Formats: sequence, structure tokens, C-alpha cells
Amino acid sequence: MNTWIRSSIFAPAVVVVIGLLAWTSPGLRAEDSPADKVIARERAKRERQAQIARELVPGLELNRGQARRLMPILEQAAELHLDAYEQQAQFLPEIIEAFGEFAQEDQLNQGFTRKVERRTARLNHRAKELRDKYTEDLAALEKQATAVLSASQRERLESWSTGGQRPMRGKARGARNASRSRFRSARKARQEAVDQHLRSAREELTKLHRQTYGHAELGPVGRFLLHPAAAEPLCKLAGVRPSQNLLAAARVSERGTSDYPVSLRDEQQAEVVRLRGQINNWNLINGLHLTRDQIDRIVALYDAAVPNGRAGQTTGQRATGVPRFLLTSLERSVEEVMNPGQRQVVGDYKACLIPPKNLKDPVRVGQASDRSHHERWLERTRKASGPRLVTLVDRALEAEARHLGQLSPAERQKRKALLLKTARQVAKMSDAEFELNKAELAERIAPPNRKKELEGEIAVLQRERGLPGRVARFMLKPDFIEQLRQRGRQLAEGVQQEQTDLAQGPQAENCEKGCAIDGKDNKKPKRDR
Repeated sequence: MNTWIRSSIFAPAVVVVIGLLAWTSPGLRAEDSPADKVIARERAKRERQAQIARELVPGLELNRGQARRLMPILEQAAELHLDAYEQQAQFLPEIIEAFGEFAQEDQLNQGFTRKVERRTARLNHRAKELRDKYTEDLAALEKQATAVLSASQRERLESWSTGGQRPMRGKARGARNASRSRFRSARKARQEAVDQHLRSAREELTKLHRQTYGHAELGPVGRFLLHPAAAEPLCKLAGVRPSQNLLAAARVSERGTSDYPVSLRDEQQAEVVRLRGQINNWNLINGLHLTRDQIDRIVALYDAAVPNGRAGQTTGQRATGVPRFLLTSLERSVEEVMNPGQRQVVGDYKACLIPPKNLKDPVRVGQASDRSHHERWLERTRKASGPRLVTLVDRALEAEARHLGQLSPAERQKRKALLLKTARQVAKMSDAEFELNKAELAERIAPPNRKKELEGEIAVLQRERGLPGRVARFMLKPDFIEQLRQRGRQLAEGVQQEQTDLAQGPQAENCEKGCAIDGKDNKKPKRDR
């Protein structure tokens, strides 16, 4: 650990988590706002976390014995915060440079140089590793700290973390519903049933994502009780003098260090988020292959819907810049401009850093699936037999479980039998026969994808309820429309966009892993063979 870090910094736990998530998390939507709004929002969030942490110790009515048992855990948490802050100081500038180069090449839609693509994938993967390691280590400390609390204190902490707001909203909603119950019609009852189905599908999808990606998550103990701002009241209650690390917390949780102030870190995080959003937009624009006429029509539709001719953001608009009451009708109009294949691209789209093959290869635009990874797996099994073949099948099943969810024992056994039978079948084929039949065989062994099924259900239910869908989510945003204008200008100026075949690129770490059946460790960026 560098001495300048050791002597002067102590970054808040939640801030570090936010920063690391900004490097890799596909769920982060800050790219929809200008940089100053991103910074202001994160600052407000950071201040709220610190305030809760300071009020937590007296609020939980901890006793001196508990405080003393928590002190060594807090010291270990401080080490994690220090390491993570130092890593950010070293890592964020490099990521900004790499993402910037990648975005420039992405804008041209003529392929990526191998050096730029590999560097971007490597740094993106490394950032994910750092985030996961930090969260896992802090979650382990959270488990120890939770054991110090009584059952009533744990319940109180859960309520404290929500600020009482969520239950209040639920009660208010229940009261409103009760007051209107006598006016319910069959139509409203149907709407409520659809809403319940929609909530259930979203909850199942969220649960499945957490299960398959396996990220550790912090509860209120990790977010608040192990927050640096909780150190001062804990030390006072325990009757001990705070260590150098804990003393640094109060100073640096607001300012950072002289070499790397929090304000600079916030700006760099916002820039990473902006670049990532820009890359996601170019990936989708490149995959759609819109004509100049389609681009002009979509931009015109958006401009007509934006209030006063400029993009704004109000509650409920999700940074679309379009009033909510116009958003659904605008989405329908934009969908009419696109052909069925392009609509399918949006339906299958994942907010990736490195675009997957079905967005890179124009031949695949509009196809429902990409089974090339299954074809490659079958090619490998043709050269395997006996224990080696069983190993390949077992690895494929393990990879599918990680990325698509666990199967029941009976389902797993049935799927294993299918893979073994198909692999043995292709082993008996001639090379010519295999080439003719590999696409059909790959489709046969494609696993069920519950995530995709749920996403389809959600899309249908949203449309039935008149809610915005994926086109609104990914395309009807000020930044996307601005980049679409740029693409329109490129086409108007006669810039030749070559049909790109970027299938040799590494898979995105935050995309749906189509290569799961490869049976390899997808944590490492790899190139298709």
C-alpha cells in the first residue's frame, strides 16, 4: 500500500461500490444524464449513506461490548476501502483512455483493431474482478458483523436502511386502492391481474440474474455499519482511540486525497459511465443497419415529441426527454419505421461493451439466435471420446447453470443424455456430412433460456398495459438520438460503412453468455476459434 494512501485516505464503502459498478455494471443507467447530473446524484447518495451510518450506532442502541467486538471488523473493512480507492486512482484513467479509443472505432462501424479491442476487454474484465472481489470480501465481514447484533437490532437495521419509505408507499398505495375498490370494473380487475403477472415476471428475472451471475450483494450492515462514517460513534461507544485509518475516514470521506480528490474521482466515474453509454448506443446503431431514410424519420419523430424542441428529464421519463404520455405512442411510431429484423435486434439486445456476434455480423441481423458457439462445441466433441467427452459435457452443463440458471436433477440428467447422444452422433459423421447438418444439430442442443422467455413475457405484458418497451428504453434517449444524428450525417456525407464481421472479438463480460456451452471459464476474455 502506498504511504500517501495509507496516511490520508479513507473512501466510503458505498462510494467505492458505486465507482466499481460504474466500470462494469450493465444495469447502471447514469449514462442517460449529463455528467453534472450524474455527479450531483452520486454525491447526494454518498451524503445520505454517510448520514445513515452516523446515526446508526445510537439508533440501534448498541452496547459497549458489541461496539468493541465490531472494532476489529471495522478495521478490516477500512483496509478494503483503502485498497479499493487506490485501485480506482490507478485504474479509472486507463479505462477512460481505452473506452475512448473503443468508442471512436465503434462509431466508424468498420471493425475494431485487435489491440484496442483486446485492451478494452481486458480492462473491463479486470474492473469486474476488482468489483466482485471487493464486494465479496466486504460481504464476508458483513456476515461477521451481523452475528454481533441481536435479532431485534437486525430487524431495526433493515427498517433503517429503507428510511421507512418503502412501507409507507405500500400503505399509501393500499389505501388508494381500497378507496377505489367500489369503482373497479372487469377491465380494472384485468389490469390488476396483468400488473401482478408483470411484477412476478420481473421479480423472477431479477432473481435469476442474481443466481446466474453470482455477484455478492451487501446488506444494510455492510452498507452502513461498516461504512467509514460509523467509525467515530463506534469508537466513542467502545471507549477506544480510533486508529490512523479510522481517523482518516472523517477527513477523506468528503474530500479524497490531495493527489486524488473525490471530486476528480466523481468526474472520472461519470466519464466512464458516459463512454460506456456511448459504446452501447453505437453497438445497437451498428447492429440495426438503419438506412438514411429510416434515421431521418426516427429523428424527426423524436424531435416532434420533445417539449420545446429540446431534451429534458422529469420524473418517470427515464431520461428519454419525452413526456410520458407521449412515449408509448412515439415508440409505436418508431417501431413502424423499422423492419421486422431490426425490431428483433432490439428485442434481443443486451447492453454490452464488446458487441456479440449477432450484432457484429450483418448477416445475422434479425435472426432470433446465434448458435455458432454450439457448433464450435460439437466440433470439439468430434475429437473426444470416453472420459474426455463426459468432461466436455459436464463443463457445458456447469457453464449453462452459471449463465442460464440451475436445472433440477432430473432436468440435468435429461440434458446430459441429449448432449452425449448428439456428440456421439456427430463423431460418426464425415466432415462433409457434419458441415451440412451442424446448424440443425446446434439448434437441437440449444438449452431452454428462461431469461429470454421472461423478457418476452414482460414485453407482451408491458404492451398490453400501454407501457413503454425496449425501443423506448434503448433508443428514445437524447444521447442515442444524437448519435443517430451523427450516423445520419455520415451516410449523407457518403461515408462508406463496410459490412463488418467482428466475430473474432472477445465476448462481453456483461452480456448474456452465448458461449456457455463451450464449457470454458468465461471469466477470461477469449477469442472465437
